[in-house]
Amino acid sequence: MKVAVARIAMLLAALGPPVRAEVQTMLSSPVRARMPEPLLTESITDLDGALAGEVEIDVSASVLRGTTGPGQWQSSVEVEWRALERLGLALELGVGRVLDSAMSTVISVRPAASWVLMHSQALDCHLMAELSGRISRDGSEDLQDPGEGALPLSGGLRFGIRNGWLTVRTFLGAGAGSHSAHAVPLRAQAAVLAELGGKGRLGFAGFEVDTDWARRTPLTVAANLILRGGTLHVPFDLGIAVPWTPQSRYGDGSVGVLVRLILEFDHD
Repeated sequence: MKVAVARIAMLLAALGPPVRAEVQTMLSSPVRARMPEPLLTESITDLDGALAGEVEIDVSASVLRGTTGPGQWQSSVEVEWRALERLGLALELGVGRVLDSAMSTVISVRPAASWVLMHSQALDCHLMAELSGRISRDGSEDLQDPGEGALPLSGGLRFGIRNGWLTVRTFLGAGAGSHSAHAVPLRAQAAVLAELGGKGRLGFAGFEVDTDWARRTPLTVAANLILRGGTLHVPFDLGIAVPWTPQSRYGDGSVGVLVRLILEFDHD
C-alpha cells in the first residue's frame, strides 16, 4: 500500500500542478445541489443563494380546469437576478385567458425584489424578505395564478431549512392594493420536499400548500416533481406540479397541471 501511494505521489509530481488539481477534484465529494424549491410558492431568487450575478430563467405553462366553471390557461417567462449578495430582483411577463369566455387575453407584468436576512450554512437554514407587485391590463378576478397573490401587492418573510435529504420551507405575509374576499388578506405557505439521489443529484419531489385569504377559496395544494437537467445532460431542470383547489361555498374548485423549464447561470 505504501509503495502504491509513493508511486502515485511521484506521478503527480512529474505531471505538474494542473493534473494534481484535476485528480483532487475527481476524488472530492460531489457538490450539493441548491436547496429544493417548490414550483408554485417559489422564492424570489434562490433562498440559499449567496453569490452576486446569478441568473435564473423560468419558462412556465399551466392549464386549470374548474370543477363547475370554465378553465383557464396561462404562460409566463420570469428572469431572476441576484444583483448583490443579499439583494435579488425578478421580472415576470405573463399571458393568460379564461376558456369558454368572452374575456380577452390578460397580459401582466410582475416586478419583485428580495433581501436576505440570514444565511446559516452550518444549519442550512435561510430567511428572506420579499416584496412583489403585479400590473395587469385586465383587472378581472376570474383569472387566478396558483401560488401568486390574488392582490396586486404582496410581501412577507420566507424561511427554509434542510436536514439531510428533507427540506421544509414556509412563508408568512399579506397582500394589498385591491378588494379582499376576506377581512384580513393574510398569506401563508408551506412546502415539504425530499431529494432524489445522492445529494439531490436526480431532483426532488414533495408537496406544497398555499393559503391566500384574499381569494374566495383560500386553499391550494400541489404535488411537485423536479428533475435535474445535469443528470439527463440537458441545460435545464424540468418541473411538473399538479395544483388542486377544493370547491367551497365561496368559490369554484379547480385542478390542473403546470410545466416549467428552469435554466440557471452562475456568475462565472
